[in-house]
Amino acid sequence: MPKDDLIKALHIVHQELEEAENLDTSDVERLRATMKEIQSVIDEQADGPTTLSKQVTDSARSFEESHPVLTNTLGRIADMLQQMGI
Repeated sequence: MPKDDLIKALHIVHQELEEAENLDTSDVERLRATMKEIQSVIDEQADGPTTLSKQVTDSARSFEESHPVLTNTLGRIADMLQQMGI
C-alpha cells in the first residue's frame, strides 16, 4: 500500500480518538504512542521497528466492541504495515 493510504488512515484514527467517548485512558495513550511510532517510520526517522503491525492489531482489539470504525481503520493500518514489511 502506498504511504499516502497509511497517512490517511492515521488521520482517521486520530480523528476517531478525538471524537470517541468512554475510551480507556491507558488504551488511548498506548494507541497514540503506536501512531507516533508509525508516523516516525513513515518519516524515515526510526531505525526500523519490527512489531508495529502487531501493536496496531493489539490496540484494535481493545476498541473492537465499543468503536467498530476505529477497529476497522486500525485493522487496515496493520495490514498496510505488514505489506510494507514493518
